[in-house]
Amino acid sequence: MRSRMDAIDSRRVNWDDLRLVLVLSRRGTLSAAARELGVTQPTVGRRLAALERRLGAKLFVRSSDGFSLSSSGERARAQAERMEEAALAVERGVAGRDEGMRGTVRVTASEWLVTNVLADVVGSLGPNHPELRIELVADQRHLNLARREADLALRPRPFEHDAIVQRATAKLAFGLYASRAYLVDRGTPTAHGGADHVLIAMTEDAGDVARAWLASVLPLARQGVRTNGRDAMTALAVAGAGLACLARIVGDAIPCLERVEVTPAPPTPTLWMGMHRDARDTPRVAAVATHVAAQLKAKQAELCPPG
Repeated sequence: MRSRMDAIDSRRVNWDDLRLVLVLSRRGTLSAAARELGVTQPTVGRRLAALERRLGAKLFVRSSDGFSLSSSGERARAQAERMEEAALAVERGVAGRDEGMRGTVRVTASEWLVTNVLADVVGSLGPNHPELRIELVADQRHLNLARREADLALRPRPFEHDAIVQRATAKLAFGLYASRAYLVDRGTPTAHGGADHVLIAMTEDAGDVARAWLASVLPLARQGVRTNGRDAMTALAVAGAGLACLARIVGDAIPCLERVEVTPAPPTPTLWMGMHRDARDTPRVAAVATHVAAQLKAKQAELCPPG
């Protein structure tokens, strides 16, 4: 006999109910779910309680850390995700096909990449396409292309989702930087694995292409401060807080920072651009993707300078 949650009765549960389950499972708290849903926190609590009463099952386990799915909630989420994907597939299949270069394209990447590279790259599109709107979203977390949180995303590693079409656009060179004042005080970290030195590191929840490299070349360095973005890391390095691994297009342009030569050299990851496979036939998304890829190729020498 099937469990009550193995098949959701559409007469009793609608998409808004299931979207609540999805959002709360992804955000973990009533307040965060309320912000995404555009309602109040008490409203989310009431709707969840009403849904659980109708189903006769507890969907979430409450704790001091927030809300986690129960076994019944896991089954509800699985069905909700299938419904969400079907709805998004319909939306992707028809959105923008007849609008040409009109409408909005949302492009997302890490904040340092948006500030130092993409602002210039996508800014050049505007004069030629006055009805095209670009939303350039600087976000250290990875927005979900499959859920249409963004149309195009750029990341320093390949995308793993099967539905994402991707291309390699450029190489990124990184370097180890510190302020002159810091190096006068501490010296250059050339021996003893970074002993007596301070690292400006990324938080554990933030993606970091240099984390393994730093651990191998400076295993004895102390993590004096951690941040979730390289713009903040850059400011900390300028302030003399420690050594920071920065993109060379950023670090080389700051006069008060010096690049420290270390062996082995810092990583040079490939920058990948991805879009959902259903979006590649949308004219405005395809055009922006082509433009961004061409501009990044033209900037290759700046993004990965020799030496």
